[in-house]
Amino acid sequence: MKFFVKLMIAAVVLAVLLPFTVLKGKDGKPLMSFSDLKMPNLAMPKVPDAVKDASLSKADGKDVIYKWKDAKGALHFSSTPPPAGIKYTSKGYDPDTNLIQSVKIEEEKPVEPFAEAPKIEKPSDLANVYSPDKIEKLMKDAKNVQKLLNQRNQKLDAMMGN
Repeated sequence: MKFFVKLMIAAVVLAVLLPFTVLKGKDGKPLMSFSDLKMPNLAMPKVPDAVKDASLSKADGKDVIYKWKDAKGALHFSSTPPPAGIKYTSKGYDPDTNLIQSVKIEEEKPVEPFAEAPKIEKPSDLANVYSPDKIEKLMKDAKNVQKLLNQRNQKLDAMMGN
């Protein structure tokens, strides 16, 4: 096992050195030279001007959202203000705050470890969470959805000329 590890290390060292020594290109020079090896540039990248301009729309560390209606009555939400002459409302929020309220969990009552389970004599004694009326309504709704999908499919076929 030790011999195998030594053999593998020698193979890796040889594979790393081959492009610098033995392997030659079309011009007869080695494929790589030690001057080709450079340290990567670890400087911070430059921020484009568009990102700097977007940061100007923040007020007091809050993001701003603009809401307005266009001439056709369509509602728009944007991080940039609308064109001049259009009435709008703006709302700022802090992205570092939690916007979703937490869920209140009710405390469960402790269960006695060796309490006896209730005895069920016949299956009809079990509580049924599905009422026949709700199941009937569910089936009617499903049939109506299927009918709507069939109508839509027929309209699409007519539009496609099938």
